[in-house]
Amino acid sequence: MRKAILYIRVSTDEQADKGYSLQHQEERLRKYCELHNIEVVELYKEDHSAKTFNRPEFTKLLIAIRKHKVKAELLLFLKWDRFSRNTGDAYGMINTLNKLGVEPEAIEQPLDLEIPENKIMLAFYLAAPEVENDRRALNVFAGMRRAKRDGRWMGPAPKGYKNLFAEGSKKIIVPNEEAPIIKWAFEELLKDNCNSDDVRKALNEKGIKCSKNNFLYLIRNKVYCGKIQIPAYKDEEAMVVKGIHEPLVSEELFNDVQDVINGRRRKFAFKTSAKEELPLRGYFTCPRCNKKLTGSASRGGSGIRHFYYHCTKGCPERAKANDMNDAYGDYLRKIVFDMEVDELYQLITKEFFKSGNENQGQNQKEIQGEIQINKERISNAQQMMLDGKITPEDYKEAKVRYEPMIAKLERQHLSTNTMETEFKYHLKIGLNRLKTLDRLYFEAALDGKQNIIGSICKEYYQFQENEVRTTKESKLLSLISRFDGQHSGKKNKADHNLNDQPYMVGTTGFEPVTPCL
Repeated sequence: MRKAILYIRVSTDEQADKGYSLQHQEERLRKYCELHNIEVVELYKEDHSAKTFNRPEFTKLLIAIRKHKVKAELLLFLKWDRFSRNTGDAYGMINTLNKLGVEPEAIEQPLDLEIPENKIMLAFYLAAPEVENDRRALNVFAGMRRAKRDGRWMGPAPKGYKNLFAEGSKKIIVPNEEAPIIKWAFEELLKDNCNSDDVRKALNEKGIKCSKNNFLYLIRNKVYCGKIQIPAYKDEEAMVVKGIHEPLVSEELFNDVQDVINGRRRKFAFKTSAKEELPLRGYFTCPRCNKKLTGSASRGGSGIRHFYYHCTKGCPERAKANDMNDAYGDYLRKIVFDMEVDELYQLITKEFFKSGNENQGQNQKEIQGEIQINKERISNAQQMMLDGKITPEDYKEAKVRYEPMIAKLERQHLSTNTMETEFKYHLKIGLNRLKTLDRLYFEAALDGKQNIIGSICKEYYQFQENEVRTTKESKLLSLISRFDGQHSGKKNKADHNLNDQPYMVGTTGFEPVTPCL
């Protein structure tokens, strides 16, 4: 009488989708053994994926055969997809079992492998479940990209959010009890002399545990300002879309924080106060006494408030706020950026990025190499366990050691790719913003207006004869622009040699940072 080991396997998805069950498989296998006079010496039950042979029960089965704790000529299972869903691994395991004197056999897909033609059917039986897995994975991947393009966050909710099911059983993320703490962290990073690691430690004390790398990933995650980032795939470019979830911080606050952590934030020396009707307060001086102008409101006979800019030292200098605000808009409208600057800006920026990207590319290769090395270490440990050279406990210890390393390296790789995508995005839109300064100014919130004002003038402005004048303009602005149609240079200039250009950190009042020429 021949002896057999019974192996039954199922995954949670298969039980739900296909009606497989451990009990059904066991009944079919035992009935088959009774009909064919086969003695069952051991039974192994598995609830695990068949993508690899790294399965708890199958590992025990193999060790028992190697150590002769279980003696059998057959390993019986229902179908070949119960045995494996990976063609290459399946052939390797069949050879391993044959060397140990055990023949694997699917009772519902029987094959006599001594007949050469049956190996074609074996290849089909083994490849079919792998193709099914690959197709399912591809469909899931395509579905996730579609969902991201629709503005949905896929996967576990980031810190500050929780997963919920919306109508139609679609997952969405909504703020949870940690949301105010995340918002506090962004606001804290904008404070003067603030240390990012101190903020991270404060988050840990508030119950949100973050390592240094995880904190950097959190702060750079656009999900917090209501955006979903979609990485590039084949011929599809990376893109950023508006999410359907509620943002925790404004886009302006998020971008300011990125400037802080990238070391690009400019701290203005001007002392200003927030008043929508008086955005110029704190940036102008009196043309009579050269003291700073302030602003205030007064009520007319009708009770309507009228706003004025006036001197702080009692001079009779006084101007209607609307007139002065409109004059500043006219001043911005006169700023015209040269075409040559547009072209040179793109060339210099690309060259600047290229010079830094060489080291980045090398670092990317090093990270990918380390990821591959650690994956090979786990794979080698698995093979040694299957060969009986180490115990399952030793293999588990190796996984616990190397898998966190792999996850950390993959996060570093993703963070670098994200920075590159953001850089290319800013390169595309940078000068377009500068070319429409007046529109950008009038559409901006109060703090945005004041950032623009402070970026253009090095010291203070003055208002004379209904016109805005500057005492000392930004050197960068004078190099790249002209006023009132007077060109800053000749049209037919010789090509600039980029190697002769000094690459300096530029003024950060505009976004993105423009390298000084």
